[in-house]
Amino acid sequence: MIGIRDYSNTLLMQFLVVTLWVLMLSVTLVESDAYRYAAIVLIFYALFGSVREEKYFPGDWLAALCVLSGTVVITRFIIDLAMTGERGASEWLYAFPILFPFLGSALIKSWHASKGVFFAFFLLAMIMIIVSTQWVPIANGERGFPLFHHNPIHGAVGCGFLLVGAFYWAAHHYEVGSSRTTRAVVSIIASIIIPLALFNIYGSKSKGVWLALIPALILMFLSIFMYLRVKTALIVVVIGLVLLCGSIYWVSDHLVDVVGPTVKSTMSMIKNFDGGSSVFTVLEQTTASQDTPPSMNERLQLWSNALEVIAAAPVFGSGNGWLTLWHSTHYAAIPYTLLHNGYFEILVRHGLFGLIISGVIFLTGLHRVHRASSQGIISKSACACYVTCAIFFAFTILSNSNNRLALGESFALLFGAVCFACSKMMRLGLASHDDGVSSRGHQEVLLYPLRTPIKRKGMRHDR
Repeated sequence: MIGIRDYSNTLLMQFLVVTLWVLMLSVTLVESDAYRYAAIVLIFYALFGSVREEKYFPGDWLAALCVLSGTVVITRFIIDLAMTGERGASEWLYAFPILFPFLGSALIKSWHASKGVFFAFFLLAMIMIIVSTQWVPIANGERGFPLFHHNPIHGAVGCGFLLVGAFYWAAHHYEVGSSRTTRAVVSIIASIIIPLALFNIYGSKSKGVWLALIPALILMFLSIFMYLRVKTALIVVVIGLVLLCGSIYWVSDHLVDVVGPTVKSTMSMIKNFDGGSSVFTVLEQTTASQDTPPSMNERLQLWSNALEVIAAAPVFGSGNGWLTLWHSTHYAAIPYTLLHNGYFEILVRHGLFGLIISGVIFLTGLHRVHRASSQGIISKSACACYVTCAIFFAFTILSNSNNRLALGESFALLFGAVCFACSKMMRLGLASHDDGVSSRGHQEVLLYPLRTPIKRKGMRHDR
């Protein structure tokens, strides 16, 4: 069997690999297109520097689905453009799944550098979140702009990823038994990032991110039981909940001011639905009400327009032509085409069928990474981080089109890369068992951030 080759022998190559993956992650800190160029370089790095077994996924139905779905999106875009001249808006990003397997190969090839990637990224994140935090304005109840983003909502999403990532990064080092010095340094960095991320999320006044943080925090609290005895874990959870609830109580008046009008309007909508009114009637009544907050009013207008477009082609969507239909909707005068709902973004373009394909890729990714964790290929902490980030992001796109932002694009590429890296690792593990690769060689394949590898008798490793 041909194993995964180690490219860590040159400092220059290691530095370049670390830099590229840090750029892929950097969109959580700075809203830029750097991750796109990094992804392109990483794909070439995988395609032209790997042996066949590393860069292709023969017999993998998910890889075939991703490539096929991406190809269909590109083909449909070209046909629609040729026939109607309509370019749509950000249509190309729905072809991203075609890149997932190749980025997975790039991640496998550069797996040896992952320890440096995470340390460099979180060290940079700690510095940037300290520098960018608007301490006084947020403490005075003003809206803050977290990190270096174009919009406070985008910054809040970035802080959410930092919160989850820093927590599980520290947890991973305790799980795998890293040295005392390493654990201490990582814990210090994480203990600075986590409260500052929460503080900035609070200051952003993004209700959608606040909502998305609820399931993320629940998963984080539950994951504590993976590392500690039940009694100790309960004590830690109780202390954490007391601190969190105390902080919420401290700023409760401000939270009520921000959330209260939206909750009131939402309850009014629910009563109207119970009264038998149609969806469009309820939306029209709510947008016409003076009590509806401006941000909610705009979103309801956008969602009303989106529902009209979806109704025109519910199964396969309208492709590029969705934007043409948009101009004839009830609230066409609203000056936005960003729908502020990631699921509607998919439905207007590719319909229910496109949403199902996206869901299959998403759920299969979660399943495969969980399997990889169960087989000892990645740590439980890494798996929990993957799942928690995915759930957090899935909730954020309920009220914002984050999948059309740099954050969403980068998240999708990284989500796919990790899924296919784990898939290939599992396939190589099975192949190693069949060919008899040594347990020491197997450990060389399963590089950081992995927990104790699966050991098999009578195994050897061919470079």
